[in-house]
Amino acid sequence: MFNDVVINLLELMETRIAQIRDRASEIVKEAGEFANQVIEVSPITKPIRFVAVDSGFAEITYFGFRVSVINVAVLISAGGKGRVLTMFEPILGASGEELERVALDMEVRYALDALRKFHVNLLLLDGAVIGRRDIDKVDVPVLAHVKDVRINRYSQSITEPGFRDYMNKALQVMEEPLIAHVILETYRSSNKTSNNALITKPYVVGKVGGRDVYGFYVQYIPSALPIYVEYLGDPSLIKDLISALAPLSTMPRLGYPAPLYIVDRVARVNSDFRGMVRLIMEKLGGDVLSELRGMYLRMNLNDYVKSN
Repeated sequence: MFNDVVINLLELMETRIAQIRDRASEIVKEAGEFANQVIEVSPITKPIRFVAVDSGFAEITYFGFRVSVINVAVLISAGGKGRVLTMFEPILGASGEELERVALDMEVRYALDALRKFHVNLLLLDGAVIGRRDIDKVDVPVLAHVKDVRINRYSQSITEPGFRDYMNKALQVMEEPLIAHVILETYRSSNKTSNNALITKPYVVGKVGGRDVYGFYVQYIPSALPIYVEYLGDPSLIKDLISALAPLSTMPRLGYPAPLYIVDRVARVNSDFRGMVRLIMEKLGGDVLSELRGMYLRMNLNDYVKSN
């Protein structure tokens, strides 16, 4: 009986995989019809003044008590000089998705502080624009790169009927970034494009504070998986900004802007960082936390004895 179930499952999976292969082949063949949805951008090596921000966070426990920590890294490149600042904050009463939202809001807060102190013309963020508090207060263009696409905002915002239908059909067997990869690589192959960056046509994917947010996919170098980007600012500047970022996206991580790579590394809450926080908790409140934990356990033990 069990063997029959396994055999039937294998046969069904084989059928489904064959269907996926056939549909994927159709999608690849049709990708060439949407060359008008691709924009080619030539890299230009020129100084660019920017602020890049990212954060890392974790929940740390000590003696049964929990504290969340957020580490925000800010990279400032202005006037030919670069500097990295880190800000660490312990947070109480936030965990999971709520902690992530708090971290995103903190990124904007520290970005606004940096923008008040330094004259720059671009803010780089890791993670979407939409959903951040006070992001509409930023008065320079914002390019937010989203590595983990959880919502298909781009495909659901396409206004060109034929392209929208193609994307919806492709989404049945592919994830959105892979569809963008197929389209961009097909364009690159057909037009003999070498090292130029490619982006998909920007569409309005939402609003913040009454301002349009544009979404598109960017492929800074050939063959790299495209990155979904949300942009807040004058849409006529998108090509110029991508053109300036492309030379910064070849190393240390291929196809990803180096400034965001740097702040990602600096902001990470690794084991050493966790150990430092536990040490601080031990030095500043170890006796108090230990006593509180003991009181809590004794109270519960007494309640148990009384009830029995």
